[in-house]
Amino acid sequence: MDLPTDPHGLILRSETAGTLISDEQLRRMVSTKTLARLWPGAMADFTVVSELHAIERHRLTVIAAAKAGRPGRIFSHVSSAAMHRLPMLWPDLSKVHVTSPRVGKRATNIVRHQAIVDPPDIEVVDGVTVTSIERTACDVARLGTNRQALAVLDAALQRDADPDRMRQILDSCRGFKGVEMLRRALAHANASSESVGESLSRAVMLEFPDLPVPRQQVKIVDDHGRFIARVDFLLANRVIGEFDGMVKYSGGLGTEPAWQTVVKEKAREDKLRAQGYIVVRWTWPDLADKARFYAQIKKALRFGGIE
Repeated sequence: MDLPTDPHGLILRSETAGTLISDEQLRRMVSTKTLARLWPGAMADFTVVSELHAIERHRLTVIAAAKAGRPGRIFSHVSSAAMHRLPMLWPDLSKVHVTSPRVGKRATNIVRHQAIVDPPDIEVVDGVTVTSIERTACDVARLGTNRQALAVLDAALQRDADPDRMRQILDSCRGFKGVEMLRRALAHANASSESVGESLSRAVMLEFPDLPVPRQQVKIVDDHGRFIARVDFLLANRVIGEFDGMVKYSGGLGTEPAWQTVVKEKAREDKLRAQGYIVVRWTWPDLADKARFYAQIKKALRFGGIE
């Protein structure tokens, strides 16, 4: 059966009305998992939806809500972040978020935030009205943990968000839930983290006041000034820290075989150690165990003669 789809692959009930496709047929296709219902009146191919990454699936749901739902909504918080494709740490994507001056009725599939969004903080992305990347990052940060807040703020700055506008938004949020969370995280946020994992690494380090404040994306050269590497973290000018997301070792990044990547990383690390640096690596499981991660960093610092 040929179904009318929009450029996003959505099948809208409003577009099938008056055709040979009945509501009963659409319901049957949903029940048999031929179609996935993303929003009342909006569906998409079940297989396609099930293969999407969680952020992309939520993004498609937001587009569905914008097309099939009530007009005039401003999508915000994690829903706007998904539209901007802004990386987040462990986001709750179970509901669609909107912001409006009035809260309105409660619904099971939507969270309504009561606030006025200034015109400079409103954008349109793929036909969907959303909050700006600066407002979005600040809203997500306010309602998250310290680690989630730093990750989303870092990601926004990495994507050229205006830090001055973010500080203005902070000042305008007095009395809002989570404003102190935003204030603390914004003070530490920067554009140097190139992944959520790096932001999380720095967030955990900042939880230990006895650890040196790390520098990020530092270029290391040899005795002759020749470039060796750009490292994720440099602590006390002696310890190099590297976050391994493991993708590069699984063959999931580029066309280079995983074994060749490992060999290159080993050669790179040998050159760094030859310059007198201590190299410590960690992964997601290490970051999940705060005490273990701290012990790794402290051990490396001791090897480097730093107490």
